[in-house]
Amino acid sequence: MRILHTADWHLGKLFYGDYLTDDQAYVLTEQLLPMIRDEGIDAVVLAGDVYDRSLPPADAVALFDEIATKITAEAGVPFFVISGNHDSAARLSFGSRMLEKQGFYIAGELDKLIGPVVLHDAYGPVAFVLLPFIEPAAARLYFGDDTIRSHEDALARFIDSRRAGTAMRTVCVAHVFAAGGESSDSERPLSIGGSDAVSPALFSDYTYTALGHLHGPQQVGGPNVRYAGSLLKYSFGEWRQKKGAVIVDIDEKGGTATSFLPFSPRHDVRVVEGLFEDIMAGEDLHTDDYILFRLTDTAPILDGMAKLRQKYPRAAALEMPNRQSGGTGERDFDLHRTTERQLFESFATAMMPDRPLTEAEQACMDDLWTDMLQREGDGLL
Repeated sequence: MRILHTADWHLGKLFYGDYLTDDQAYVLTEQLLPMIRDEGIDAVVLAGDVYDRSLPPADAVALFDEIATKITAEAGVPFFVISGNHDSAARLSFGSRMLEKQGFYIAGELDKLIGPVVLHDAYGPVAFVLLPFIEPAAARLYFGDDTIRSHEDALARFIDSRRAGTAMRTVCVAHVFAAGGESSDSERPLSIGGSDAVSPALFSDYTYTALGHLHGPQQVGGPNVRYAGSLLKYSFGEWRQKKGAVIVDIDEKGGTATSFLPFSPRHDVRVVEGLFEDIMAGEDLHTDDYILFRLTDTAPILDGMAKLRQKYPRAAALEMPNRQSGGTGERDFDLHRTTERQLFESFATAMMPDRPLTEAEQACMDDLWTDMLQREGDGLL
C-alpha cells in the first residue's frame, strides 16, 4: 500500500500581515493533488492542524473543502484527517459520519471517533488508527481516569483504547510532540508549565506512524515514526527547511520504505544578509519572496524598510545586529531631568553619528521647536 503523509497545513495562516491562503492553494492544487495522481497513492493522511486557528477564515474553509472533494470524490482516494492543537475538534468533526461514505475520515471530537478504519490491498488488510490531539484534562474526563496527568499519560491511554488486530499491518496518525524531535519557532506549545513530550516508544507496535505538530520533516525514535513537516514555511526560523510530503510504501510483511517529495512554493521565505547598498544593487531573481533582511551595516539606514520594499514588495522584517548608536550604549543624561529639546538632539546624534547637525539644520530645528512650544502654549497641541 502506498500512502501520502502530510501535516500542518495551517490554512488561513497570517504571515506578517498577509494571509497565505493563495500560497497554500497553489501548493495544494498545483503540486499535492498531481502528486497523489502521479505517485499512485492509495491513501492520504493529514496529521492535524488543518487550520491555523479554531475559527478559520471562510476562504480557508472553502480551500479545505475543495481539496478534500478532489481527493475523495474525484480521485477516489481515502482521506484520513485528525484535528491538531490549532483546530477546533468540534468544527472539524461536523458531518464526519456522513463523509465516511465518501472515503473521508475525520477524527476530532472524542465521542465521535471511528475505527480503526481498515483498507485492503493485494496482500490483505491495513488498519488506520486515528488519534486526534487530546489535552490531559480532556482525557481524564473522557476516560474517567484521574491518574492521567501528562500528554504521555493521555496518549498511552488513548492507544490502549484503540488497538487494531495484532497480526494486521497498522498505520497510526497522531498529533504530538515526540521526545527527540526538533521544534520550530512557529509551533504553538502543547502545554504551559508542564511536560508535553511523549516517548516515540509508544508507537512501537505500529507499522508506520504519521505525526503532525513539528514543522520540520524528520524521523524520531526510528525510521517508521516520522513528521512530514508543515505545508509551507511559517516563520523565518524555518527558512532553511525543505517542505513537502512523505510517501510511504508498506509491503506484504509490514516492511516500510519512505521518500520525501519537496514542494516548490509560489513565494519562498528567506533570510537575506549583507550590506544595505549591496542588497539594493545586487541581482535577485526572486524579489517577490517573503524576506527577513539582516543588515550588516553599523550606521542606521534612514527609511530602510520603505526602500527595500521598492525592490522587494514582500519584505517582512529588518534586523541590524551590528548597528551602533554612536555612543557607549549607556545614557549619559538623566532622563527625568532632560528636556524634549535635549532628547531630540540625542536622537539626531544617534541617527547621524558621522556628523553633527549643520547650522541650517540647527536653525530649522530651532524654528520648529519654537513653533511647537508656541502652539502648545496656545492650546493648539
